[in-house]
Amino acid sequence: MRDLKTQFASALLFVLTVAAVCCAVINFRQQSLYHLPDDGVTWVDRVAGNGQNQVLALHVTPGSQGYNAGIRAGDVLLQVAGKPIANTVDVPQALQQVGVWNKTEYIVRRDNVPVPAQVIVGEGVLDRSLYYQYAVGIAYLLIGLFVYYRRVGTPRSVHFYVLCLTSFMLSCFHFTGKLNAFDEGIYWGNVAAGLLAPTIFLHFCLVFPERPAWLKRTGVSALFYIPASTLLAVYVLVGKGMLRVAASPVEVNWFL
Repeated sequence: MRDLKTQFASALLFVLTVAAVCCAVINFRQQSLYHLPDDGVTWVDRVAGNGQNQVLALHVTPGSQGYNAGIRAGDVLLQVAGKPIANTVDVPQALQQVGVWNKTEYIVRRDNVPVPAQVIVGEGVLDRSLYYQYAVGIAYLLIGLFVYYRRVGTPRSVHFYVLCLTSFMLSCFHFTGKLNAFDEGIYWGNVAAGLLAPTIFLHFCLVFPERPAWLKRTGVSALFYIPASTLLAVYVLVGKGMLRVAASPVEVNWFL
């Protein structure tokens, strides 16, 4: 019976590993093919004196598309391609419609005077730190595979491998922003791994090398996963629009 459970666990982990690796490879390829539109400006939400929100240029990267078009820090964004801008989230939506390397008109307010700016929308540059994260994820997976298949059937080998596989997903799943069905799955996989990995690690530390007596009680181990599972459930409900939270008047940044 124990051998049957071991074989089932090995088969399940094999399927999950192959699926995770395939998703990571496809996602890595998409990272090089798809880049988010970018104007080189860091837009932030600010509450004006009349209590209304306004989108302010906090920083303009020198030499960027926005800088070359004449946008400067302190400008208030009013329109992009004829679309009114009320919040920072409106900016990437408008740029997405314009498309990369297309020219569009911004209307900004400077010293209470509307000023047009002709901006050629660029594309975001892939952060090189992403490659290091992929390398770390591959290292996690290789270590997990080595330990698991050298110690198949030994206590905690499956637990350690699940920890390594979760860490691999956390390091190698990065959504591009395209948010099609696959990209959305990558996004939620990264979120789930980020919430569960610390809990799995804590659980492993408590049971290795031997499970203490107080953890042998039925259902005690499951209690460790309640906070992470609750956070994940709230995250999903908010992301799907099923749960709404009140917006606070604090500053919200959107980095393009």
